[in-house]
Amino acid sequence: MRPLVPLVLLLLGGLAVASPGPATGLQALRTTEPIHLDGRLDESIWRRVPAASGFTQEWPLRGQPARQRTEVRVLYDDHYLYVGARMDHNQALEGGSARVVRRLHRRDQDSMGDWFGVALDSNHDRRTALVFEVNAAGVQKDQVIYNDSSFDPSWDGVWESAVSVDAKGWSAELKIPLSLLRFKGDGGPQTWGVNFSRVDQGTVRESSRWQVVPRGENGFVSRFPELTGLEGLHPQPRREYMPYLGLSRKFETSRSYDDRRGESRVGLDARWGLNSHAQVDLSVRPDFGQVEVDQTVLNLSTVETFFPEKRPFFLEGMDIFRVAGPDLFYSRRIGHGLSDPDLNPGESLQDRPNATDITAAAKYTAKYATGTNVGLLGASVEPARATIQDAGGGRFRREISPLTNFGVMRVQQLMDTRGSYLGGFVSEMRQAGPEGRIAQVQALDGVYTTLDRSGLLEATFVRSQAGPRDAQEQGWRGRLRAHQEWRSGWSMELQAINAGRNYNPNDIGYLNRSDEQKVYAEVARRWDQTFGVLRSREWGLGYTAARDQAGHAFLRSLNTWARTDFTNFVSLWGGGGVDLAAEDDRELRTYADPRKKYLERPSLPWANLGIDTPGNRPWYLRLTTSRSWQEGGPSTDATLFQILKPASSVEVQISTSVTRDEGELKWLETPAATPIVGLRRLSQLNQTLRVAYAFTPNLTVQVFSQWLTANWNHRDLKHYADDQTLAPGLPDDQPAGTTPQTAFSYRTWNLNLITRWEFRPGSAFFLVYTHGASTDALINDRATLSPRPDLAVLRHLPSDDVVQAKVSWLFR
Repeated sequence: MRPLVPLVLLLLGGLAVASPGPATGLQALRTTEPIHLDGRLDESIWRRVPAASGFTQEWPLRGQPARQRTEVRVLYDDHYLYVGARMDHNQALEGGSARVVRRLHRRDQDSMGDWFGVALDSNHDRRTALVFEVNAAGVQKDQVIYNDSSFDPSWDGVWESAVSVDAKGWSAELKIPLSLLRFKGDGGPQTWGVNFSRVDQGTVRESSRWQVVPRGENGFVSRFPELTGLEGLHPQPRREYMPYLGLSRKFETSRSYDDRRGESRVGLDARWGLNSHAQVDLSVRPDFGQVEVDQTVLNLSTVETFFPEKRPFFLEGMDIFRVAGPDLFYSRRIGHGLSDPDLNPGESLQDRPNATDITAAAKYTAKYATGTNVGLLGASVEPARATIQDAGGGRFRREISPLTNFGVMRVQQLMDTRGSYLGGFVSEMRQAGPEGRIAQVQALDGVYTTLDRSGLLEATFVRSQAGPRDAQEQGWRGRLRAHQEWRSGWSMELQAINAGRNYNPNDIGYLNRSDEQKVYAEVARRWDQTFGVLRSREWGLGYTAARDQAGHAFLRSLNTWARTDFTNFVSLWGGGGVDLAAEDDRELRTYADPRKKYLERPSLPWANLGIDTPGNRPWYLRLTTSRSWQEGGPSTDATLFQILKPASSVEVQISTSVTRDEGELKWLETPAATPIVGLRRLSQLNQTLRVAYAFTPNLTVQVFSQWLTANWNHRDLKHYADDQTLAPGLPDDQPAGTTPQTAFSYRTWNLNLITRWEFRPGSAFFLVYTHGASTDALINDRATLSPRPDLAVLRHLPSDDVVQAKVSWLFR
């Protein structure tokens, strides 16, 4: 028996080398053999590479060993990094045969199918990584991770992949150009950070990674295992040029003037990799006609609607411009939409652009080996002019938006390997002309992560200066946030904000309000252990208190919430709380006056509840409801969201939202200077439909439709007397012989059809049809829903109908 001992030890040692774990890292191997990308991993060199295995569940049983075996190997040559993955399926767990879920759809969309992914921290800064994912149907998805644990799916790269499915599971091969990666350029040995992920949505549902961050610790990229064995690599600068040609034809219009015509547009997008750590992106006369239209929102509040960015140039690589906390760079300000200009008596509008045009935009991003990150962005927006006819029939052009230049600079210095940093931010917006606005923002921010990564401290200080050239106002805002997690499942969040009344970053950023002193505290507990039919549970308790700089408390809210996931993958959540009595400083719309007026509000309770079904079923639904008890009766919201998957290449999303407010005390717009309020009754229906069909991952059709209808009125009108008193009826400064309009309606129907064909990697053709019709004509004064009249009205309204075609060609 003694001679067998060395043999057993030798075999165990060989297995340890062949299947390294996250603690030991993974060794890549240089290949001189050509790799045929077919997803089969049948080249002999794949069998000579150490394989990463021993994955850990991230969901549903965090920290437990994955039930399905995964092996991942990495090869490289002078131009590409190759990742080969084998996802075995345990047939005993799946009823005797492997069930690989293959969902076919458009690139960069998520789905409830089987996925494999690799995350690469090639610069080894332990804060940033690129993620490349492919599902079992061959659909690609990529994204960037920034600030150690924040994901941005907007990044796009051109890379190749192939998959192969068999009776025991599936395999994936990824071919990633080194030109997409930033790494040291000395040609010597390199160490990168790497992590692998796998998602299964079949009989066995779980999400696993090679390295899972333990509960009670922060960070993600900073915890990546090491990828070694990389030698003789030299930076491959990314040089991509993408000219485009766009054609459009508007054949129906809802305007008061005739703007039916055809238009053409040409432009260029380019990316230049300057070296191993820096890149320049350029866009000349960018066109975003292929982007899905924004959903219509009925906004009757005092806070501006925040629309997500969808334009590629302002999505890719924007992580570096983000500051801890506030949205100091809201890129939708660049190339914003336009509305009809004010007209003088006798004038009529003959034509105007829908939005301001961007002449050119450029950004420079760099990540140096010293841990310094730099981002620069500049954009120039053309002046917009409307064509107007005067009373005598003469036509002239009037400027409705001036020439505007934008500039943003961001600098970060990494302080350690845990994600801590110090940063600075500067932005400027400058409009041409003597009456143009100038806005500047300067900010300092920092993040500190504790040694054990369980705690996080963020601090931000911002200064703003904005207004016309001769009337600049200065403001400031400070923010402090602390977050702590414990392995026991407890966590705590503390946040404090102090903003001056004149703080205003809105010319290039986004702000929901200024003039506040706010503190927020929350304590939460999570249980990952299964208890009967409950797989995991969460509970939290929070409190918010806020006042303005004058000392008036406008918000005091106490809330609690809970969530549980059942072992059958059904989830249930709910919460409730009370907004304690406060003085509302926004509702009366006097926040810009030298002295604000306040609206006293009593304590108002609220509650919400939600449930959803397993996402891998052919029919998924999520139901959310909320209710609050207002001054004039309850307010109720309910949303039913459904996903139907009748086939692997078809997905239908239906969202139905209904709102019914019986009597919220709200401001009523009138000619009077004295604020008037009334109990507002509102009924709203918002119905959206999205249908996507994929012929192949590169040829897809998507239809989006939204129908929104709303009716509301005000009753029991009162006017402001003082901060504690509302007097019945209309104020004395209401124009004699007039009564304010108290009933309103709004309805709209938008339709968007997008066909996308990626005829070669990175090159695409789009065919887009857009239809839009809306009206604010009064349907009824009872504030009730009337779907049939609404539909009849929308079918016969004048509409804006446009067909667009765009082709872009990638040169590398």
